[in-house]
Amino acid sequence: MSFMLFKAPGLCRMRKRKFACSFCLNLLFLLHVFGTGFHGVLLAEEKALLDFTDNDSRGGWLSGDLIFTVPEEGSSAEKSEKISKFVLSWGNNPHQRLGMFLPIVTLRAGESGSRTRIKFNNTRVPSGATHFLLYSRNQNDEDTEVFSLTLVDKGVPGSKPQEIDFEQTGKEGNRVQGEIRITPAWDERDLSHYAVYWGENSETVLRSQPPVTVIEKKSWYGNLVSQLQAPWKLNTVTEEIDILLPAEATHLLVFSRNAEGQMNQGVAVELEGVQTKEKMRSQKMLLSKKSTPSGMIAGEVTLVRNNTETDSSHYLFFWGKDIKTRLENLPPLTQFEVKKIQDGLTVKEIQVSTLTMMDQKLQVSPVKDAGRELKYEFPTNTFIPEDATYILAFTQQKFWFQDDAERKLKGPVASVSILDPDGIKKKDAIKSKIKSSLKNFSITQFKKDSENTEGKKDNLNSLIQKKETREKKNRKAPEWRISEYRGLGLGLSFSGLNGIVTFYDYNLDDNQQLHYSLELTGPQVGSTFRALRLAEESTDMQSITKSGSGNSLEINRTLLSTTYRWFVDDSLIWGITEGFFYGAGGGFGYTTLKYQGRDTSASATISDDTESFNSTATDYQHSAKAMGLFAVLDAGWQGLENYYFQIVLQPSIYFYYKDGFQETSIPVNPNQRSTVKDRWSRAQNLTRLMLGFGIFF
Repeated sequence: MSFMLFKAPGLCRMRKRKFACSFCLNLLFLLHVFGTGFHGVLLAEEKALLDFTDNDSRGGWLSGDLIFTVPEEGSSAEKSEKISKFVLSWGNNPHQRLGMFLPIVTLRAGESGSRTRIKFNNTRVPSGATHFLLYSRNQNDEDTEVFSLTLVDKGVPGSKPQEIDFEQTGKEGNRVQGEIRITPAWDERDLSHYAVYWGENSETVLRSQPPVTVIEKKSWYGNLVSQLQAPWKLNTVTEEIDILLPAEATHLLVFSRNAEGQMNQGVAVELEGVQTKEKMRSQKMLLSKKSTPSGMIAGEVTLVRNNTETDSSHYLFFWGKDIKTRLENLPPLTQFEVKKIQDGLTVKEIQVSTLTMMDQKLQVSPVKDAGRELKYEFPTNTFIPEDATYILAFTQQKFWFQDDAERKLKGPVASVSILDPDGIKKKDAIKSKIKSSLKNFSITQFKKDSENTEGKKDNLNSLIQKKETREKKNRKAPEWRISEYRGLGLGLSFSGLNGIVTFYDYNLDDNQQLHYSLELTGPQVGSTFRALRLAEESTDMQSITKSGSGNSLEINRTLLSTTYRWFVDDSLIWGITEGFFYGAGGGFGYTTLKYQGRDTSASATISDDTESFNSTATDYQHSAKAMGLFAVLDAGWQGLENYYFQIVLQPSIYFYYKDGFQETSIPVNPNQRSTVKDRWSRAQNLTRLMLGFGIFF
């Protein structure tokens, strides 16, 4: 007895499919594992310790969860100084806390990688806050910066202006005239105006003054006209001003604004002929030292104020590690507040000297006795902190809009060296440098050096300008799609029936676009294509016209479509995929037919020697309509900026079509029915190649 093993063909195919599926799954798993591993290696340094998304659509308010991840322990030095807490604070830049605002929250130190959720619910954003700052605090209450996160307020604009320029045309007394030119933000969709302010430096608004001007952004029509007139020029927003120039103003700052609020970050331009922060450092600081043991200081430090004081000034003395930088971890040595008051007919100065918030000493004296000096005497046994080499004086300005609001430090306005308070060493160094220079002085060499220096400066300026121009020209496609997010153009469509297309492109973001098109086909369009030598009328169509008087055929087609496009990553395939896209969509088609013709039949009879002819002519007229909905695929290439070209292939098919054409209404002879039927069937062929040219604005 023998047995035969038999496997059904269906079972074999099933096993093969299972094997293929298993292989694909394993392959995908390996790719995921390796991809995750490599991604983790590459982005190990980019791990965000803070993560926050604002869910409040109102500008100036925050709602949502801020996720804090405890960082891993760093160097051995950091481990030796054990972290006791983490402090989360507001910041007005990535590395500076916002004035005297209290921390948002203080968190306990936990295990590395553990996460804490901090909930914001209708939280008001402090004025000037641009960042979340995370600090680690050791057992000695010393803070170290760990991480900063840019604060993105959902309601306010998310894109700042590119540039601001001011061309001064005149100045009369304290009034200044000129033109403000603003290069718009790359993405203007969520903003409505540009607010311009006076600035006391390149980052700080002069809050004692109202806005210089508020300029509305250009409408879509204004942008289109600007691009058509001069596409090679930067599209700017301009406004003429004639306004009083505040004495403290050194810059113009511009911010994006909408109905919900104003963006915290802006751009600035320095004013010509004004005193900047460096030029304002004209106040003198003196140090009178007494003999002390090494590492200690005793004596008196004096700040001689200049004559350009406001009616109210705040001064703070700090330890400094150099002539410009204070030791941030140390409190001020002392604080002064100077106010001018009217006491009857006598003007007096009140000086409030504050060592701590709870230790105040009030000194009241007439101006003639007080003079312009602010003096501070070091307490007995005052140790000089490590790294302290200078004593620095700062001014502090209180915001105008609230009595107890934030105070901003400015400066240093004066400084004095602890080791060399009289500047003897500095003077000696300058003298020795002058002497050595005089020894080697040569007029010829001086001229050469001067020419070389000027040449270097010119070269440097030209290089900077070239670099800026190159950066503007080398914008990548995603950046251009955000900046110039509207496109309007005209093109030709090649399909069963050729047509003329008008289109409108709207970029949703840096890699997604909506494409609207309107295509028209008719006798005029056909004449245009023939005039351009892009198409020829068929001989069959000619036979209709020549078959008799009054014969005509007119087919008109209108296609209205919308496609959703995704742009290919420009880094793929050696960076040559920039501008390529694919997409899908749908549309509506409407076609009409008008036919008028004549069919003539003739008969001949012969009687004896006489031949007679009889002819009859029949007139035909037929009108038809067709409409339907179609699906379309979309693939092609599109230019980047300003005037742009695009080539698109759109395979399309009707999925719903209602046709009113009756071929029996068309005479057979001579070839009229077949020709009209062929032309009408072409109207249903929607797959087309589109060549278009437009302008982004």
